[in-house]
Amino acid sequence: MPPNCGYRHRVTPTLPRSRFLVLAAAVVLTATALAPTAASGVGGRAGIVAPTALPPASLAAQARMAALLPQRVAAAKALGPARTGLVEDLETGVAIWRLGTSTPMRGASTTKLATAITALRLLGTTTRFPTRVVTGRTPTEVVLVGGGDPSLTSGQLSSLARATAVAVLASLAPAPAAPSSRTSVDVDPHLTPTMRPAPRTLSITVRLDDTLYPAPTAATGWTSSYQPYVVRPVRPLVRDHRVSSDVAKDAASYFSSRVSAELAALTAGRTDIVATAAYAGRLARPAASTEIARFAGNTSRTALARMLLISDNDIAEMLFRDNAIAAGRSGSWADATKTELEELQKLGVPTAGWALLDGSGVSRSDRVSAAGLVAILRAALAPEHPELWPLKAMLPVAGASGTLQHRFTGAPTRCAARKVFAKTGTLFDTIGLAGYSLGRDNRLRAFAVLVHKTSAKVSQAAVRQAVEVVPATATGCY
Repeated sequence: MPPNCGYRHRVTPTLPRSRFLVLAAAVVLTATALAPTAASGVGGRAGIVAPTALPPASLAAQARMAALLPQRVAAAKALGPARTGLVEDLETGVAIWRLGTSTPMRGASTTKLATAITALRLLGTTTRFPTRVVTGRTPTEVVLVGGGDPSLTSGQLSSLARATAVAVLASLAPAPAAPSSRTSVDVDPHLTPTMRPAPRTLSITVRLDDTLYPAPTAATGWTSSYQPYVVRPVRPLVRDHRVSSDVAKDAASYFSSRVSAELAALTAGRTDIVATAAYAGRLARPAASTEIARFAGNTSRTALARMLLISDNDIAEMLFRDNAIAAGRSGSWADATKTELEELQKLGVPTAGWALLDGSGVSRSDRVSAAGLVAILRAALAPEHPELWPLKAMLPVAGASGTLQHRFTGAPTRCAARKVFAKTGTLFDTIGLAGYSLGRDNRLRAFAVLVHKTSAKVSQAAVRQAVEVVPATATGCY
């Protein structure tokens, strides 16, 4: 069982017997009417208990939710007619509330849950993405090879540049041996600097190999206005999460300038050589190349945590490809989609009607469902999948962190602050939220709400606030 996840009941407040009997009866009726979804049994239904076996406080809480959720959703006019959702008890698999749960909807950035769960399956949290330097076609050519590291920094590239400069000098221009004291007194004192031999020039050419991913193209459903500021062209080399049309060239140019600076620093005081480096464009590393320097890379945990916390589209698209490569495929759009759908289906996630055309959810052609998102959330806490347990801890926390830092701050949902852990989703006409609600009975319940905003008269803020009512009700805080 995942540690500290609140998956099972821990504290059982006592209730008056009369009230308990009424509420228990209500939740049994609800459980009959709203049977567990077809995908509730991730890895089978082993361990799923009957609703009547729940503690009294949980039976009462779920009866209250089952009564309130339909009323509150119906009263939330800002949600409009195009809304779907599901709230599910994780232990029993009972749908406490559901509305169009299998309807394919644009999920916006809630789609990143699929990317994250696939990454946890294939990469885990300790995979590193090495950035390497290898020999080129000539002794004075080196090739910087992008390794798909979404979290690479300028400082790390600088360290790699120094290691490269050291290796190049050791191979091509080792420092001359220091003269002995006897030799030094034999030097002609009348020899002037202008009469000494001219220093040799060592010019290093730096090339870029970013062929780990295919040449970037827009995903189906990306509008022309999205690139590069909503989502940049996807390349396997970037520094400091920069945004431009060619982040790999930017990183390689910076690396080259640092190699040149390190060469100058390492040869300072030498009169026999002047060493420089310059970037000269792309080149696939030669088949016979050998590695001369390497940065081991940042971990997949680092990338996943940032992607989920601030909803980073660019990291999502890099991980989308890294997942496919880890599965033994290319980093193409088609292979990334195939990889993700396969991993979700292995987990028992219902993907009928789904379209995963990118990793970020930016595509307007993407489709997910509330039932599928909740199945992902359920799998992420399943005892048989400990590799997925880190997901919950990476989600934004209502009123406290990431994309939920400034959410759940007004009436009536502010009482759910720090009790909701969820992934947000926002496009100009789409609002989504999927995650966990921690109930007053100390149990986690999974939820997903997807809304297609159909009226320009309703603001995104109003839709968001209406969506928040669902997980807040699932906490039982109001």
